[in-house]
Amino acid sequence: MPDTFSLESGTSGRDFYASHYRDRLVREAEWLRRGATQKADSVERLLRCNGIEPDSILELGCGTGAVITQLQSRGLARRYYGVDYSEEAIAYLKSAAPAIECAVADITETPDPFGEESFDVVVLSHTVEHLEEPLRFLEAIRPIPFDHLIVEVPLENLFFGRMKSALSDRSRNPAGHVQFFTRRSFRKLVADAGYVIADERVYAPWFDDATLEFAYGSDSAIRRVHKRLTEQYLPRAIGPLWTRVYHAHHAVLCRSMKDEAQG
Repeated sequence: MPDTFSLESGTSGRDFYASHYRDRLVREAEWLRRGATQKADSVERLLRCNGIEPDSILELGCGTGAVITQLQSRGLARRYYGVDYSEEAIAYLKSAAPAIECAVADITETPDPFGEESFDVVVLSHTVEHLEEPLRFLEAIRPIPFDHLIVEVPLENLFFGRMKSALSDRSRNPAGHVQFFTRRSFRKLVADAGYVIADERVYAPWFDDATLEFAYGSDSAIRRVHKRLTEQYLPRAIGPLWTRVYHAHHAVLCRSMKDEAQG
């Protein structure tokens, strides 16, 4: 199972993001927007490779809507829904994309506040790593009527990630992560929650020059060089190796329980 703990501050992963949305909403929204393209790529590729043409897409833990608005801009469905516990984040999404149906709700308690008959696709993009009880959550959303579930997480418990954790305190995680996965532990989590993986995608994420400047422009020269190597050059130059020893994103496509029962 994944390595799990509380953040150094004693706050939960959820409360960590709540402070971001409360204190620096616009900057956080821009940061999420810059990282959304490759995450939306996972959803689009998994859908297209499996011949899935959804009418509706629901994103749980959508934040300011960076991923769901990307999916909308690509025309992947007709109806779009987003849920997050942050009133600030949902207000931002409603203002930026009024055509997306939004709701403020605790997805660990009320994963479907819309009361729709069904959703074609449910998306969890970089949400699970922020949850203290990811297994309980994945089990709790099973009653939502959906045809397919796509979940993506970062893989941060790889060889060099474990070496870094031995030298530094993971509870200081700057992204508020409280779960750290390998491919194996992520697949096990999904299986333990009762889902069967139909397809998956593992890739090395990387940042362009503008995003590196946005994120690290005020840092020291040494840190900027380090970030350029580890978040731009090396992921693109040695992607397959990078995803096994340093860092990767892992997305899985699961069919609904009713489809598995019928199969």
